[in-house]
Amino acid sequence: MFLVGGVFVFFSGLLYFLFMTAWLNLFRVIGQLEIITVIAALVAIAVGALNTKEFFWFKKGLSLTIPDSAKPGIYQRVRHIMRASSLVTLVLATIGLSLFANLYEFLCTAGLPMVYTRILTLNDLTDSQYYLYLVLYNIVYVMPLFVIVMLVSFSLGGKKLQQNEGRGLKLISGMMMLALGVALLLAPDILNNLVATLGLMLLAIVSAVIIIVIDNRRNHT
Repeated sequence: MFLVGGVFVFFSGLLYFLFMTAWLNLFRVIGQLEIITVIAALVAIAVGALNTKEFFWFKKGLSLTIPDSAKPGIYQRVRHIMRASSLVTLVLATIGLSLFANLYEFLCTAGLPMVYTRILTLNDLTDSQYYLYLVLYNIVYVMPLFVIVMLVSFSLGGKKLQQNEGRGLKLISGMMMLALGVALLLAPDILNNLVATLGLMLLAIVSAVIIIVIDNRRNHT
């Protein structure tokens, strides 16, 4: 479990880094156009609204989740991994699963890395600074995945992400996207201030947690 999970998480982070590198270089080429910032902000707001919607109406209507039609293919690849005859085959099959799963993941989570790279290009940074910020983003991105691997490994597969937990994560990410999108649209200069940006993210997270707590209490009464 550690090996398969570790390989999957590593290549997920690597693929996301390459994906964000493409966004970064695209914005560095055409990023001087103000309309690009507006488009990025509107996409962020739309994606944030869809993710927030998932908390209240999970998989109802338009949804940025892995479609049920794609899951049999993912499960089949997992079964191939379980039947691997050697360590090399196991690792290669896990890499293949990571590539396949992340094709869908990119479609579901493209908004936040797009906004992040757009914010980077609004600042005058060196090449090394741009890529170090991408590395930092992807380290943070894989941390929850690694925690899940640890939980599953220590529980020998007994711990699974429940639907309510998934809804909560969708709400938190949606609120963060909405906050970033509105800021990028109305006052992009705010995002050049680290303290202001962190404060904005904290406000979005706290707001989402309050909604989750209220919803849990309502469901248990």
